[in-house]
Amino acid sequence: MMRKIILLFIICFGLKAQANKMTEAYEALSIFDYFKAKQLFYKIQQKYPCESSYGLATIYFRTDNPFSNIDSAAKYIAISKNAFKDSLTICNYHINTLTIIFLADNICKKGFQIYCVNRSIKDINYFLTHFYFANEELLNRSYFSRDAMALENATFSKSSDSITQFLLKYPESMLYQQAQLSFYDFQYNENVPHKTIYELEAFIKKYPSNPNITDAEGLLFSAIQQLHSSDSTYTFIKHFSTSLTQEAAWKLLYSLSVNHYNKEELTTFLTKYPDYPYNESVLKEITLSQNILIPIKDSSDHFGFIDTVGNWIIKPQFDDALPFSEGFSAVCKNDSCYYINKEGNKTSIYYFEETENYKDGIAIVKKDNAYFLINRSGQIISKGYQDINPASNKLYVCKLNNVYGAINAKGEVMIPFSYNKLGNFKNRYAYYLSSQYGLVDINNRTLEAQWDWISDIDSNAIAVVKNNNQFGLININEQIILPCQYDYVTHCLNDIYLVVKNGLYGFFNGKEKCFVTSVEYSYNPSLDLKYYTNGKYFKLIKEEEVALVDMNGRTSINFGTYSNLFFAKCDIIRVQKKNKFGYVDRKLKPITAFEFERASDFENNLAIVSKKNQTMLIEKSGKVLYSVKNGNISIMNTSLYQVNQDDLIGLLNAEGKLILPIEYDSIQLIYEGIYTCIKNEGLYLYNIHSNSLKKL
Repeated sequence: MMRKIILLFIICFGLKAQANKMTEAYEALSIFDYFKAKQLFYKIQQKYPCESSYGLATIYFRTDNPFSNIDSAAKYIAISKNAFKDSLTICNYHINTLTIIFLADNICKKGFQIYCVNRSIKDINYFLTHFYFANEELLNRSYFSRDAMALENATFSKSSDSITQFLLKYPESMLYQQAQLSFYDFQYNENVPHKTIYELEAFIKKYPSNPNITDAEGLLFSAIQQLHSSDSTYTFIKHFSTSLTQEAAWKLLYSLSVNHYNKEELTTFLTKYPDYPYNESVLKEITLSQNILIPIKDSSDHFGFIDTVGNWIIKPQFDDALPFSEGFSAVCKNDSCYYINKEGNKTSIYYFEETENYKDGIAIVKKDNAYFLINRSGQIISKGYQDINPASNKLYVCKLNNVYGAINAKGEVMIPFSYNKLGNFKNRYAYYLSSQYGLVDINNRTLEAQWDWISDIDSNAIAVVKNNNQFGLININEQIILPCQYDYVTHCLNDIYLVVKNGLYGFFNGKEKCFVTSVEYSYNPSLDLKYYTNGKYFKLIKEEEVALVDMNGRTSINFGTYSNLFFAKCDIIRVQKKNKFGYVDRKLKPITAFEFERASDFENNLAIVSKKNQTMLIEKSGKVLYSVKNGNISIMNTSLYQVNQDDLIGLLNAEGKLILPIEYDSIQLIYEGIYTCIKNEGLYLYNIHSNSLKKL
């Protein structure tokens, strides 16, 4: 019993001694005797881990002593936090939950400044390991700084593998989603470096979950559009297209496959592409393509469209309208132009300042002061230009930045924009102007610019050239066909060229490279080329006399035979003697007397002649089929003539029968065999096929 009392006494005494040391340690700490306080805290560390560690943490945290060390401060404040009991409050030393947290926060803030501000990932990880008790805000800032640095390093390599390592190492990072997006971007760029069709297709197949797949699809569609291939477009639709591009792709396929808008093409399209989602519209187009609609202006000066029997199909409502071409008509209303189909419906979302008819599935439009090409699906397929000329040899000559070049129907530049002038391509060539004139072909092969002027290449592959105000001929191999020694040279018909020098003319054969006649005949520049030759025979004028020679230079009609003569039509030659006209056959046997004051050549075995205020329609024998006094007869087409008398008009057929009386103010052909007639301000439609007249 005594032994137990003694042991209890020793324990109590020891506790009191330890408590005295703690008091002594904190008193030393209060007077900044850090050496003594440190020694005492270490001695009671095992017995009072919370209190002593708090004191040691305070010493190591402070900077006014030689023991200052933030790592040691972190170590001991962590011990103090872990050893602290909720029931423990040491009032004498002011150790409680709040003071421990306050000191720990200050230690962590200082540690953060040392290890996390502008430091390495290794330093930040050290902080996170040794200052793990920091508050949530500081820890999050540390994690974010470390992860941002790690992601920056991974991104710098521009490799999806590096980003993968980041994602595996930091799966709970706040930057995980950002890193994943970077991974997808790198994956996209690694697999599609050149944005080729092959790369894009392979990427879409291999990485369907990559969010860049929408961009890949858009680029692939743009690339497919440039091919202008219906097969490639259909492959795209079937294997790569989504709702993003599907409608536009189907429209492109339709535009590529149907150029001339006829029943045969439309039916073939539906047969080849039975899965076309808008086949009902094509079936409707097949029906509409067979409808003939004609633009016509009503009494209120508005255009509408009628059918061939005079029914208004599209009511008058437009300020202007062009005839339907390839299923569409360009119309204008309220200073805006657009396209309609044969139901009168607008065919695209756009309005234009100017429009032209469709040709081979392409139209030229003007929008926002620039000209574009547009396809039948309403898609603009070229960039904007200052001007675009209609297609010739499948090239559109355009103006851009005040220079000229040419594009194809795909909108691709085929002739560079480098010329001061560029003509339309004819027979595969166009003239161009740089410092002088030259020629360029559809494949951009140029002939040297060495002329003051040059014409279009004609069907003989020959051009008229001019230097020093003198004309000559060259071919597309830049060979001189006729030297520049003449005052004027122009192409007539076939291989024949009219050549003028010193007011005299003759004929040159470009193919044979020789003169058909000498240059010695009186030239009158006011006369049409058709007056001089029909390409087979040549009229020669000398001293007011006329002769006719053939291609071999043989004389068919000598000088002095007639005062004037014309080329044979329907095997009959119109000739003139002493201001009177008559007709002879090829053997110069008279068919009529020289009695007409005016006469036309025979067309379709009929001619129009006038004498003594009578104008007549005659046949080849000279028989009069119809006659009008103090009036006029003029040919309208191969089988119809217009008769004018007293400012009124009628229609005459080839048999000499008046099929419309002479009582109309005007008669105008608006479609094959269909005419509009105005009488007393009333508008009528006449159909020659049905011989019907209907008031509109």
